[in-house]
Amino acid sequence: MNNSLALLIECCQISPDISKLEHLAGEITDWDALIKTATHHGILPLAHQALRDITSVPAQIKVSLKTINFEISQHNMFMSAELLKLTSLFNANNIEVLAIKGPALAAIAYGDITQRYFSDIDILVKRKDFREIADILILLGYEPRFPIETFIGEKVMFEMNNDCPFYYKARGMAIEIHWDFFQKLALPTDQFFPWESTQTIMLGAHPCLTLSHETHLLYHALHGSKHVWERFEWIVDIDRFIRAIPSLDWEKIVSMARNMGALKMFLLGIVLSKHYFQTPLPENVQTLCRNARLDDCIAYVDGELKAQRSTPEESLPKLIKVIGLRDSFYYKTVTLLEFIFRPGINERRAVVLSDSLFWLYWPLRPFGMFWRFVVCRLLKLC
Repeated sequence: MNNSLALLIECCQISPDISKLEHLAGEITDWDALIKTATHHGILPLAHQALRDITSVPAQIKVSLKTINFEISQHNMFMSAELLKLTSLFNANNIEVLAIKGPALAAIAYGDITQRYFSDIDILVKRKDFREIADILILLGYEPRFPIETFIGEKVMFEMNNDCPFYYKARGMAIEIHWDFFQKLALPTDQFFPWESTQTIMLGAHPCLTLSHETHLLYHALHGSKHVWERFEWIVDIDRFIRAIPSLDWEKIVSMARNMGALKMFLLGIVLSKHYFQTPLPENVQTLCRNARLDDCIAYVDGELKAQRSTPEESLPKLIKVIGLRDSFYYKTVTLLEFIFRPGINERRAVVLSDSLFWLYWPLRPFGMFWRFVVCRLLKLC
């Protein structure tokens, strides 16, 4: 492991070793690259906090870290205020929404919304409320990523997407309105029971409705495994979340994951957290982690981090890893079929169909994938 990566990992420990930080910082020759890596992995606030009193860190680097960290803090507070304003507005219109990821995760796991960078606001809604929410956002000045006015049918709108991003360019605001979590992984959102088990957290002095701790942790672990943990901040999230909530109902989480055929996907996040941060875990959970035999996945994530690369999401290596993480042949097969045939935004961009012709999107997707992967990516003819 190179010195830069080792230093950043030590910065993310719950109690960084000062002498180790001093030694590793003294070995760094390219601080600009380190700052770039910390920013890419979303851990710059933790790096700034850990390194601000380390004498072997050059003074100008401390200034750079402090400046960027201040900008992140301002950004996070700005986004959190927008989240509270929007949820209050939606509630005033009798629309129930849940804050997920972003400010909610930072408040729960870190106890401080400035310690975990987030680029946008994520809100979970019910499908029946989406169009009303979209109208409200458009009136406020937000623009949808794709032209939702052409998504007249319910299938074309909701079966081809998990979410719809909205942007407010003049204010630099980005919001993702979710109605599903992981369609292409054959993980039905209703099996997370998001609306049956909620909780209210505090963002500053303001209440905010979000997922239960157990559902939140399961969601973040599956989200990380979906991307094969390409961002180091996601592993830090798991460690901080578990430490922040010692009363987690592990039996409930394991049961939910097992019922979805996604226990190994969930456990990979826990195993990586233990691998890098010695996260305290109940003995029965440690036994499950050992029995899952995920050493090859740990080695893969280690290799990606050391090489400072991230394999594209829609790629054969990641697909193989994700399929391998499903719990049985049935779930592995379903995941593969979903990946190959379930239509998405790329198919929608190719042609607009009505709900009555929605079934044509399914055979269209394999042709689109052949074009994107073989013609464009491999043969480079696009």
